[in-house]
Amino acid sequence: MKRHFINQNELSDKFWNIEYQGTTQKILFGKTGTKGRETVKEFTDEQECIRESEKLINQKIKKGYTEITENDEVPQKKELSEHEKADIYFWEAIEKSNKQKKAHWSEYDVEEHLENLTAYLSKFGKERLVLFEKTLQEKLSALYTAEIAELSIILECEFKQENGIYVFNDYLSDDGFIYFRCWLLLKGKEFFEDIQQDIQSFVSGKYSFNIGDCWAEGLLYVSDEAYSENHDNEDESEIRDTVDELYPHHHYDSPEREMNREPKGGADLQTLYPKLVKEIGELRSA
Repeated sequence: MKRHFINQNELSDKFWNIEYQGTTQKILFGKTGTKGRETVKEFTDEQECIRESEKLINQKIKKGYTEITENDEVPQKKELSEHEKADIYFWEAIEKSNKQKKAHWSEYDVEEHLENLTAYLSKFGKERLVLFEKTLQEKLSALYTAEIAELSIILECEFKQENGIYVFNDYLSDDGFIYFRCWLLLKGKEFFEDIQQDIQSFVSGKYSFNIGDCWAEGLLYVSDEAYSENHDNEDESEIRDTVDELYPHHHYDSPEREMNREPKGGADLQTLYPKLVKEIGELRSA
């Protein structure tokens, strides 16, 4: 039995071929266009060889590999733009450094996540760190919307109940709103995309968060802290200064930034987001 697979998702451009017959399993793998490397494994009987080979095939499919026939021509992978690569690098770093991604919210610790993220990024050079910082600033800017501000109000601001209606104080500090958006970014790409579509996805049941700690200021400094691990970093801002020079219009704290509209407050939020306000209001009142 011979089967051939390729993976050209995101940054990947790899092949993985498997051949198994009798008690012998041969695997050839590597970067597309190269000879690759071969491994050979012997099993005690034919059934074990088949079982283990099929297990490997299922694992590869789950990781994004696609099967092709032996005679198929491997397509040439489209070159990703700098922006596309930066986006992949950014979310990969955020998610790989979150050791409690699938755990209950009570096991997640913001500071631990930031420490892991700094350690992960410290393995890379200046160019990669600049791309991370640039993307961070772009994502923070993308979250500078009235809807995200309203989510912050619902999660953080004081409120009272009047005739069954939650009425929110709608004051947000500039710095606090930045730290809140940092916290949202640490939740990963899927959440970031969901929350931009509808902030009520916060209570969709897909996610589990500690809403008693909604700030992650430290995310603003991880790129420079990571750079400082292996380099002299004058003023501890080499990476941020470089991004400011190369991409002056990306800054999340630019005085020229504008929201899409004025955020709502008071009783309007329950009208706009009944499910979100009801669930968060009950949780915060408990």
